[in-house]
Amino acid sequence: MACVDCVSGNVHSGSSIGQEITLAGLPTYATGDPDSKRIIVIGVDIFGWNFINTRLLADEYAARGFRVYIPDLFDGRELPQWTLSAVAADTPTLLQRMLRPLSLFAFVPFILRNSKTAQSAKIGTLLKQLRQTQADAKIGFIGFCWGGRYAITMNSDFDATVACHPSLVKYPTELDNISKPISFALAAEDPAGFGAVRGKEAEKLLKDRGLTDLEVIIYDGVHHGWTVRVNMADEKKKQARDKAKEQALAWFEKYLTIASQ
Repeated sequence: MACVDCVSGNVHSGSSIGQEITLAGLPTYATGDPDSKRIIVIGVDIFGWNFINTRLLADEYAARGFRVYIPDLFDGRELPQWTLSAVAADTPTLLQRMLRPLSLFAFVPFILRNSKTAQSAKIGTLLKQLRQTQADAKIGFIGFCWGGRYAITMNSDFDATVACHPSLVKYPTELDNISKPISFALAAEDPAGFGAVRGKEAEKLLKDRGLTDLEVIIYDGVHHGWTVRVNMADEKKKQARDKAKEQALAWFEKYLTIASQ
């Protein structure tokens, strides 16, 4: 399911340092050492590949030695950022409270345009090109909110994945393809449906199937979408955002390891 927090949050300040390229026919933000054999593909939330928050986060990953790509999975038609100011996550005005339900209507045509089949095909085509051109690289995928679903459904295609507050997950059937290392970063209370209770259920289910390279970390006091759209002026929530960033980086540093020559 989707929720109000899927279309709300804060815009972060800063300037990205990467470049815009074309990868597998998709406009893509690329950052980090182009010769790195440790690659991270980001599955964006509904605000798309141009969203400054996601680009700044990608730059932070790149600073740890990864090559990072943010492909445009929405054909340039991401959700407009006016919904963020219309539905401010922390201290909304009366008008903003009234606009919150209305903003979800912008989400409906977005869902219709971007089916699971279409999204999976784009991610799969990009991954295929990376496998062909960089056969000796390790490739991970991290998804946020909308993109978090594909960290689950396409886990077996990558070397490791991280799912941050995934939405629209068909549980438990979409966990069937998980066979590679996967890490979950979840808000304790998540109206999008993948909070602490669901996370603990998924952890048990996957462990019962024999998956050992697995972690589920629950964050209290944050809302759905906090890993990319948190209010950075709120120190406690910023700390949670930074901990989730370190969670993902530690996971990829562990599982996107290149054997010594």
